[in-house]
Amino acid sequence: MESDMGERDGDRRGTGRAATPDIESHLGTALRAYTPDPEAERRALAAFRTAHASGRVPHTRPRDDWRPAPTRAAPR
Repeated sequence: MESDMGERDGDRRGTGRAATPDIESHLGTALRAYTPDPEAERRALAAFRTAHASGRVPHTRPRDDWRPAPTRAAPR
């Protein structure tokens, strides 16, 4: 049975809801299995603080900038 939107019963793609009902369970299992490395976290935080304190402004590569292109006003 299809609805007016072309969505079949049980198909949740495009609705903002998980496609599989147990995805939350899988994600929870993966997160609980992660054991953080305190030394790696310390090094990462130190590197971030050093870079931030340097005063340099990070530049986003154009291919990494997914913001919509600015719209231009119509010519007069």
